Amino acid sequence: MSASDNNIDKQKRRHRGPLIGIAVVVIFALGYLVWWFGYEVAEGNPPQGADVQMDGRTGETGAAAPAGSVGGNSPASADNAPAPPATAPAD
Repeated sequence: MSASDNNIDKQKRRHRGPLIGIAVVVIFALGYLVWWFGYEVAEGNPPQGADVQMDGRTGETGAAAPAGSVGGNSPASADNAPAPPATAPAD
């Protein structure tokens, strides 16, 4: 079943307003999205690099130990190593 009155010029004239309104809303939404993204980028916190480390147990932050150094926050560091075994005095 098709419409009995197919006047294309009349349909174009009747749909012009709503189509322009839809286009204005879409352009406004895209502009707002671009503004919001720019605001979030400008006001966001920079990522923490390798120079700052957070202790997962306490949440404290501090400077990271250089790679390959003794010390730092790893459980296997020299700060956390067990004491050497006591030896008997030499006679």
